[in-house]
Amino acid sequence: MTRYQKQSLFLAILATACLAGVGFSIAEHNGWLALILLVASILIVGFGFMLKAKQRKNGTL
Repeated sequence: MTRYQKQSLFLAILATACLAGVGFSIAEHNGWLALILLVASILIVGFGFMLKAKQRKNGTL
């Protein structure tokens, strides 16, 4: 497994955990935590896309 694949896997697990946390927060009627976790998951996914674009630009993907 390459370094890029490890980073991508970590980001995917982290984003999935944030989205699961959003669901749990909604179930517990905690809107602020749900909003914070939703924003965090969007930022994590966006960072993953930026990382992929950078790897493609460098030709290492």
